[in-house]
Amino acid sequence: MTDRIDAYLDGTIERTDLTPAEQAQADAAGRAIHDARAFVGAHEPPDLSASVMSRIGSLRPDAIPSRAWTRWLAGLWTPREISFQLRPAYAAFAVAAIAVLVVFVPLGRQRAPAPDAAAPSDPHVFVQFRLQAPDAMDVRLAGTFTEWEPRYELHESASGVWTITVPLTPGVHDYVFVVDGRQWVPDPDAQQVADGFGGTNSRIALLIPDAPRS
Repeated sequence: MTDRIDAYLDGTIERTDLTPAEQAQADAAGRAIHDARAFVGAHEPPDLSASVMSRIGSLRPDAIPSRAWTRWLAGLWTPREISFQLRPAYAAFAVAAIAVLVVFVPLGRQRAPAPDAAAPSDPHVFVQFRLQAPDAMDVRLAGTFTEWEPRYELHESASGVWTITVPLTPGVHDYVFVVDGRQWVPDPDAQQVADGFGGTNSRIALLIPDAPRS
């Protein structure tokens, strides 16, 4: 979906602001959301408590788990309320995916992760960069996260408005926009810092997503 269709599904722009092609895509997305909600409502997750307890009861005395392991196992099957905070346009898709996994993936066939499995990579924060440059023909993004190479190409999402969304690691990043391959333009909406060569860069500081904000 485009940013405009996304904005329409979020209710921030009107349907009349979309082109006929965008309206058709938005209608298709609406139907998919409706189908996902219908799927979730028609499938209940299986209750595996009886089969698990039956299996535990058949174990030999020397194979019965320790008390700590038993408490952990009981907690695993204890129902608990889980809530998700998602954007309205994507909430139904996420819930439907969870329902498919619960209904169709047999728990007994799941493989435990290998002991030497690699640890997850560092979390990323998706950042949208935006520049208003009505006379530009090409706008790119360069910064400390690209070794100052204009690697990311922005797209004109509206007349004279250039945007791109980039995954960045938490921390402090300096950046500039490169307009038409020759003008290095700082972000007028971000903090300005000297680049050490008589020019100016922009700076952004990113927190880990679940870190408390002061």
